[in-house]
Amino acid sequence: MRRLSGVDGLRDAYDLVIIGAGPAGMAAALEADGAGLSVLVLDENPRPGGQIWRAIGAAPLRDPAILGREYWAGGAVAEAFAGCRADYLPGATVWHLDDTLEIGVSAGTQSMVFPARQVIIATGAMERPFPVPGWTLPGVMTVGAGQTLLKAQGIAPGGRVLLAGCGPLLWLYAAQCIAAGAPPAMILETTPRANRGAALRHLPGFLTTPYPWKGLRLMTTVRRHVRVTGGVTRLAIAAEGAALRVDWNGGTEIFDHVLLHQGVVPNINLAAASGCEVAWDEGNACFAPATDAWGLSSIPGIAVAGDGAGIAGAEAAGLRGRIAALAALQALGAIDTVARDARAAPL
Repeated sequence: MRRLSGVDGLRDAYDLVIIGAGPAGMAAALEADGAGLSVLVLDENPRPGGQIWRAIGAAPLRDPAILGREYWAGGAVAEAFAGCRADYLPGATVWHLDDTLEIGVSAGTQSMVFPARQVIIATGAMERPFPVPGWTLPGVMTVGAGQTLLKAQGIAPGGRVLLAGCGPLLWLYAAQCIAAGAPPAMILETTPRANRGAALRHLPGFLTTPYPWKGLRLMTTVRRHVRVTGGVTRLAIAAEGAALRVDWNGGTEIFDHVLLHQGVVPNINLAAASGCEVAWDEGNACFAPATDAWGLSSIPGIAVAGDGAGIAGAEAAGLRGRIAALAALQALGAIDTVARDARAAPL
């Protein structure tokens, strides 16, 4: 990997530009490596890994039990990425992408506009906003922000901490804080009880995956250390001196910090701004880019890979990054359709 310090190190044009260096972006770069093409990876973070593998290789928490095996699995991917032949520009802000595949990027105090022949958007997921009364008060933040502090700085919030909301990340972060010696005081779970019944029709297929048992172990661990209240339908936060008063469904308690989370959704900002078609995903109650089986968007030459195309997790993101890269290689003439299909076939 040729790590660039600014836009002055960029070529005048690239065959393939990958935007984002999380699981999907790194996998795409690795798949394209060795094809004889000019490849650039633009990343807003200071080092590769995205959110799921944030600060991998430089995490201050060295005990693998705290962040878990899924986090440390990113180390091998980041090491392989460091050995590829792509150009890599960290700390980059992509502020323009259009249907001619012209890209505008800034890093530091400099900017540059240049063309690409193929683009893969791998900008990942973002937290769904959780607006409740008091959500902008000091001491209130998102679970994703809390996890970023834990991964990048080794910091867990002190005092009495409340986690409120729903989704796997809420439980994962609680387990990570427990392992770090800073268990939350309480969890308020907002998942509607009716959702559990509606999910039963998916249970047979779900049981064939490793996720039920992972989730059960995770939730069992958290419930052993943290008080959990479910069925929360009303939540409000107010300042109480230097602390925070939280009211819910008839309950009231004082906390030092409140962390909110209501699941994650695709980060469609760049795809939508570039003119890619987006569609409403009724099942996940969010918008997502419209893509085909290869991740190709409605704009020729632009693909969307990873959680930015639909939430599926790090493992699936890596596979989707590879598939999008194979489509790009075929479009660029580096491989034919037979080779593309053979390399995309399940192992």
